[in-house]
Amino acid sequence: MSSLNTALSIASGSLQALQTQLSTSSSNVSNADVDGYTKKSANKTSLATRSEGAGVYVTSVTSNVDPWLLKSIYGATSTSGASATLADYYEEVGSSLGALSSDSSSSGDNLSSELTTLAATLTKLAASPTSTALKTSTVQNVEQFTSSLRTTSSAVQSMREEADTAIANAVDSINSDLQAIDKLNKSIVRATAVGSSTATLEDQRANLVADLSSRIGVTSFTKNDGSLAIYTAGGTPLLDASVHALSFRHSGTIGAASTYSGGQLSGVYVDATLDANGDPVSGTGINLTSKIDTGSLSSLIAMRDSVLPGMQTQLDAIATSFKSAINSAHNTGTAATQPNKLTGSVTGLALGNALTGSGNLTVAVTNQSGTTVAAATIALPTTPATVQGLRDTINGIPALTGLVTASVDASGRFVLTATSASNGVALSGGSVTAVGGTSYSPGVSLSSALGLNDLVTGTGAGDIAVRSDILAKPTLLATETFSTAAAAMTAGGTIIVSSDAQIQSLATALDSSGVASSSADLISQVASDMTASKARASADETSLTTLTSSFSSKYGVNVDEETANIQALSQSYAASAQVVSTVKSMFENLLSAVK
Repeated sequence: MSSLNTALSIASGSLQALQTQLSTSSSNVSNADVDGYTKKSANKTSLATRSEGAGVYVTSVTSNVDPWLLKSIYGATSTSGASATLADYYEEVGSSLGALSSDSSSSGDNLSSELTTLAATLTKLAASPTSTALKTSTVQNVEQFTSSLRTTSSAVQSMREEADTAIANAVDSINSDLQAIDKLNKSIVRATAVGSSTATLEDQRANLVADLSSRIGVTSFTKNDGSLAIYTAGGTPLLDASVHALSFRHSGTIGAASTYSGGQLSGVYVDATLDANGDPVSGTGINLTSKIDTGSLSSLIAMRDSVLPGMQTQLDAIATSFKSAINSAHNTGTAATQPNKLTGSVTGLALGNALTGSGNLTVAVTNQSGTTVAAATIALPTTPATVQGLRDTINGIPALTGLVTASVDASGRFVLTATSASNGVALSGGSVTAVGGTSYSPGVSLSSALGLNDLVTGTGAGDIAVRSDILAKPTLLATETFSTAAAAMTAGGTIIVSSDAQIQSLATALDSSGVASSSADLISQVASDMTASKARASADETSLTTLTSSFSSKYGVNVDEETANIQALSQSYAASAQVVSTVKSMFENLLSAVK
């Protein structure tokens, strides 16, 4: 009787164990295509009573994943997240410069080609200096170049805004992942305490850690109770007994002058006190901004705070060099027909500012045909050698009295205005070595020092543009020069003469400014960085794919194997059921014999 009971117990235990194994294998098959799911195994152990076998039972259901392989995957995920983000932004930067995009439909226009076009147009204009069509083309070419600088500068700032928004989104996602991992930690601790399987919960947690790692590099370790502690790569806790949330202030609109170091842009903080808007309060928490070196967040911060601002600096340098060179040459000449007013681009001048120089300055008033109405020559420096001295000297010339007025406006700009609306004003000559707080070595023309006949306006790439009146009326382009012959300076004379040399000076200024090489260098550098970032992203993605493939091969579900295993378990189950049925028959026979 005892032997039959033992046999029945063993068979029943076998059935229970086989049911768990069948359930585990079935679950494996049904979850085979679920990302991050790992093969589960029902672990059995033998029972023994008084040194005799007493059957089997399932001790646990586990996946037995190699934690070191998981950590390698987390690290590769962080690296790939950083390089992929960098490559995406470089692609966008390349697109903003024209011919660098991988998109084959790109127009091919870029800063260098626009400068080449401008130089070619100036060459044609030098051969035909009176051509209105070529003057128009020249002005349009200059505007196209300055427009490209403005567009590219705007694109750079838009990308910085995009990166700032992406940082805010990444911080939100990181906090969401940490909260979800913390919740799973608690579930795993509870399940461990009552002896339940935690394998599926651990899979879910591993998926979340991988997602977290794509945004920020982390390290982690499993504590004795089964919970997972997470730290930044630099050792700052993100999750231990509780979540240490990140915080960040989304900046919205970003300008070229907006910087993280200057305080206009927010950093990323952990454990910071939050204000009513949910933004970190200054001086609270731990600043992680400079310590985040992997994950997409690191590349977003680098793009916003160093890569894109560096590109803006290069664009500003190109714009400043172009403006300085082209304006210096433009100020040495005058247009075929003169504007009624010349307003300097230099602001902040005070009447008492020193104005030192030498040589002769010619001021002329012309009619609509460019014929001389009156002209006079002034020796520099004036007495006194100040801005006021220049103003008063011009206003005190008898030949120009009632025809032209010199003044300094409310913005501190020097202004020359022809009294009659039908007349124009022009000036030439005079070498200035200092005005206000600015020195020139060698000296520049007075017109250039005060910016009285600039072709291009603006302070940098963001606002550089062709002077509005010249853009509206290209014939105001300074393609002519002064004649200082006595007959030319008398009323009715021809003081304005065509000059291919003046036009050539514009071309020479463009060539000697270094703008073409600087533009080419910028484009070449961005193209090189874009290619390198794409190669790095591809290599990192390959490394990650290799690790995840290895993981899947070792711990993923092989449906064919699981199907075969289910068939084998089914046969074993049938055999154990047969044992139960046989023992039951034996019990019945025994009871019948006793009766």
